[in-house]
Amino acid sequence: MSTTAIDLLRQGRKSQIWTKYCGFLDLNLDEFMQIQERLLMEQINLISKSEIGKCFMGDRVPSSLEEFRRRVPITTYEDYDLMLDRERALNPDGYIWAHTSGRSGKYKWVPYTRQAYERLGERVLAGVILACAREKGEVRIKENDVLVYNTPARPYISGHSLRALADQFNFRFIPSLEDTEDMDFQERISNSFNVAMRTGIDILGSMTVVLVKLGESFANGARKAKFDKSMLHPKVLWRFAKGYARSKIEGRKMLPKDLWTVKALPCGGADTGLYKEKIAYYWGVQPYEQYGCTEEGAIATQAWNKRYMTFFPDAAFYEFIPEEEWFKWRSNSAYKPKTVLFDQVKPNKKYELVITNFYGKPLLRYRTHDLIEFPEMEDAEAGIHLPQMAFAGRAADFIDLAGFTGLIDEKMVWKAIHNTGIEYKDWAIRKETSEGNPILRLYMEPTDQFDKEVIRKKVHEALKSINSFYADYEAMIEKPALEVTVLQPGTFQAYMLEKQAAGADLSHLKPPHMNPTDETIHTLLRLNQDQSKR
Repeated sequence: MSTTAIDLLRQGRKSQIWTKYCGFLDLNLDEFMQIQERLLMEQINLISKSEIGKCFMGDRVPSSLEEFRRRVPITTYEDYDLMLDRERALNPDGYIWAHTSGRSGKYKWVPYTRQAYERLGERVLAGVILACAREKGEVRIKENDVLVYNTPARPYISGHSLRALADQFNFRFIPSLEDTEDMDFQERISNSFNVAMRTGIDILGSMTVVLVKLGESFANGARKAKFDKSMLHPKVLWRFAKGYARSKIEGRKMLPKDLWTVKALPCGGADTGLYKEKIAYYWGVQPYEQYGCTEEGAIATQAWNKRYMTFFPDAAFYEFIPEEEWFKWRSNSAYKPKTVLFDQVKPNKKYELVITNFYGKPLLRYRTHDLIEFPEMEDAEAGIHLPQMAFAGRAADFIDLAGFTGLIDEKMVWKAIHNTGIEYKDWAIRKETSEGNPILRLYMEPTDQFDKEVIRKKVHEALKSINSFYADYEAMIEKPALEVTVLQPGTFQAYMLEKQAAGADLSHLKPPHMNPTDETIHTLLRLNQDQSKR
């Protein structure tokens, strides 16, 4: 293994740590593309003799980037399913296999070579270094920093990423990486914060919703100390005393930032941007985002100024399906969309990301079904001269009311609901028909009692301010384009418990926010009726 950050830190070479892990932020576009092309040609040679390579490239190995794009088709997981099943059956102990679940509930397994796994660890550590940094070149990580996390364990990519990170740096992981795989999600959250009352927290890796909910429980006074034996530990008592005193001096209820002084908050979740101010208030530090997927791990990351994200040049080879090509494919599944490269993207356009794995992994010109955009073509504040990306949503999670409204995505709906100021437990939205017209139907469980017409008007006006095409659609059909079904308290929790009891995978416990199926809606309405009888 190459020199790690631990080695460099012990030698007092912090500047080399920054260069090794974060130096990609200094690349210009030509240098970025040179790395992309070099690693792509290495990948072509690595995979050309495999079953998958021969399937998509034939017996003649592409000798250039252009030939590769011309001859190799754009692929989806279904194109690899049987070949990867065979490989996994023959090689179940391959270096690692990561899985996620599709909408059907069937696992999608992706193998990582040793080299791909090591590079994954380097990219995750780059994110931690940048999350902790307050300026360019600052390396604040220390040996045995306490890293608390509540993300899913192996074989999810989050679990593998933690293991790869541990190979790069000796953080003190809470829970320990050995214990976490025997815990369910709630146990992991409870255990990590209980232990952190003694140890403190230097870095907190979490799903955004957990940070928000925990912060809200503090702010609402719901977090009460339960004086069992663990609470009598001197470090715990001292932490509570300091936190209580700080909150009293500032004339408010105690918040997480009163108990823990956190250096970094690496977060996961499409809603991170919406809640960053609230999270900063609760926890005392801005949340930090990395973007990735099971098929490739970490792909893009924020800089120290925590604005938009920059792609890693050595994670995968990137191609982008422009939104006009994606629209053509959406209306005709037989259409073969054209792609552009990273040095051809335009600002404020949506693209579907297509990746080709590096380091001998199997996926070639693979559709991630993730839509991204480039709000800025560089970050002048940070001196980064590469296009800056933001996650826009999943390709399947867009609603087009009548080919007229433009696409309504999850982030747009989330922002509209957030802007109303209405507190809620959860929501789901989909296209339905009312009096012959397509409309949006929002299923929402508010925290407090709200008249559905109040919710409808507030969300409707917020959507109109965000999406002008949606506003035009209301004028066209001359009736409200949004209807609301208010769900009883406990409905979404009952849904999750029912799914958990049925043995559903972690990723399928919650209903999707966008385009839930008839079966999902029928289940929610049945459980809503049960809750109303209580």
